[in-house]
Amino acid sequence: MKVAIIGGGLAGLTAAAYLSENPHVEGILFERSPQLGGRAFTYEKAGFTLNYGAHAIYGIDRHTLTNMERELGLSFSSKQVDKRKVFYAKHNQLTAAPLDAINLLKTDLLSTMQKVRFVGEITAIIANIHNLKNYATLADYLAESNADEDVKELWEHLVCSNFFITPEDARNVSGAVISEYYHNLFLSTKPVNYVLGSWAVITNQLKQKLTTSGKWEIALQEGVESLRYADRKFVLQTKNREVAFDKVIFAMPVQQVIKLLKGTAWEPFLAPYESNTATEVMVYDVGLSRVVARPFSYISDMDNKLFISDVSATDHTLVPEGGQLLQGIAYLSDRFDNEEQRKAYLEEKNLQMEALFDKHYPGWRDVTAVKRVSKKAMVSSVKNIASNNLLPIRVENVPFYFCGDGCTGKGELAERAFSSARTAALSIVQEVQQALQNV
Repeated sequence: MKVAIIGGGLAGLTAAAYLSENPHVEGILFERSPQLGGRAFTYEKAGFTLNYGAHAIYGIDRHTLTNMERELGLSFSSKQVDKRKVFYAKHNQLTAAPLDAINLLKTDLLSTMQKVRFVGEITAIIANIHNLKNYATLADYLAESNADEDVKELWEHLVCSNFFITPEDARNVSGAVISEYYHNLFLSTKPVNYVLGSWAVITNQLKQKLTTSGKWEIALQEGVESLRYADRKFVLQTKNREVAFDKVIFAMPVQQVIKLLKGTAWEPFLAPYESNTATEVMVYDVGLSRVVARPFSYISDMDNKLFISDVSATDHTLVPEGGQLLQGIAYLSDRFDNEEQRKAYLEEKNLQMEALFDKHYPGWRDVTAVKRVSKKAMVSSVKNIASNNLLPIRVENVPFYFCGDGCTGKGELAERAFSSARTAALSIVQEVQQALQNV
């Protein structure tokens, strides 16, 4: 069987790696960029390793990546963020983030009675009996909740942080999605870990599996321009060639899938996903020639909805000796009347971020060796909110497979890319095995 995978990000590489283990499958991985990784792309500059976005893994001991490590023979190390050095800032006051029982006792975000209430809610989610899962959105649950405003704000802020979205969007996340996510995360013994060495450690190993299999071609800088069905094959057209395949996996943002299939017989069946909106953030990376301050591993500004991670405090492999790597993230709204409003908003976020750096990392400007600001970085191709529809791995009347962070799967962000790709690939393997049995 010959398979085409369109997209060389985490999802495409994962699907190809699983398929490369089957001796009856061969294929081509198409990637229009000059490098693999997609939004998990990593590059080095002046001794610093920079990622387009964080390489943090939530609940790694219960994460799809842990299963992949065993099933695909991957090998990587990870390190947990120091929970005692994770802080929230609210009204110019610093306090411990309530990540576990110890920090919850320390935090000033909640009163004693509010802490008791919040512990009860966490316990109910762990037991999978929390009422939240029965509500259409977080906003609906909070509207009927008799909790204090501080508890409601904490829920909103947690969803912001873990789903990488604005507070307005956080209130529009499905109660069932939030409940399932935190049920999994609260049971984890490793809530936030970094893959040491960045995403490149994972993507390079997945690439290696393809090259050593001898059955897969990696076609970089070769985007698929059109697709048609002829002679019981799917024919993909690129700028340089035309190739026929038995199966096709789309491992790219939903918006690009819809664009590629525009005008085909399959377009109408993708209409429910056409209006999906992406999660976009501002990413502000600074590599410092020396450590200017290390007051915490992570600081979240609850008033302005910004946060800064001292990435090198957890992953020292990303910096030259004595250096420091900070990554600021700002949750971005997409509600603007015109382009001028959007530009003014982004400039304000940029100034707020620099002010946060100034406050907690004084002197950073004087020792900046590397700086990169991405003012509208796509973190997830689909916001997991009630008004969006995650693309299923199979769509009725459409003969393709779909995977990526905009598809249905376990978890959020990168985990959804991994889990949906794994499911898509194993479904094709199952088809191959059934076909062999019928011969």
